[in-house]
Amino acid sequence: MQTLALARLFPDATIIASDIHQPFLDDVNETARNAGLDGRITTVRASMDDLVFPAESFDLVWAEGSSFVMGFQKALKYWKQFLKRGGYLVISDLFWFTHTPIQESRDYFARVHPAIMHEEDGQRMIRDSGYLLLNTLRLPDSAWWDPYYIPLARRVGDLKKKYQGDDEVQTLLASFDEEIDMFRIHSQEYGYSFFVARKEDDSHQS
Repeated sequence: MQTLALARLFPDATIIASDIHQPFLDDVNETARNAGLDGRITTVRASMDDLVFPAESFDLVWAEGSSFVMGFQKALKYWKQFLKRGGYLVISDLFWFTHTPIQESRDYFARVHPAIMHEEDGQRMIRDSGYLLLNTLRLPDSAWWDPYYIPLARRVGDLKKKYQGDDEVQTLLASFDEEIDMFRIHSQEYGYSFFVARKEDDSHQS
């Protein structure tokens, strides 16, 4: 979705979309063709921590909800080399919104995402990595519910019926229920934060 949205927002841009899962890239290619955007979108099968692009190739690097795979700070430093001087990084990840989450939230994330940190720590890492932080945006709850959790809950319900008696599948589906319930109760404590940052010249880096 992000690739197509960027192509529409920036009609003069050429965009490279990368992923390690070829079926995802095939879907991007097909959707781009159907939208008449395939001439400006290229897909590359590559790992986010082993990219093949030359240094200072891009005006913009967009990484939405993916940096946790390699670690937020590592991602900031690694992807910086691919930005032109003055180029922009838009990055989002899961962060605490409070310094004092309740114990239930702490226990949950200690199991599922122990690396979660406060968004202020993310902002500090961005600055320490040689970027100028321009803006921060928290995703509203509706961005979780409408396109993701509501459809997910329906799908989980269908799969529970389909796989009755399969303990392994039921355990996996129960984990989705737990995630949805956590967000329903505690969304004020955590969520996705977007950061917009610009690569600084070496002379401006701290």
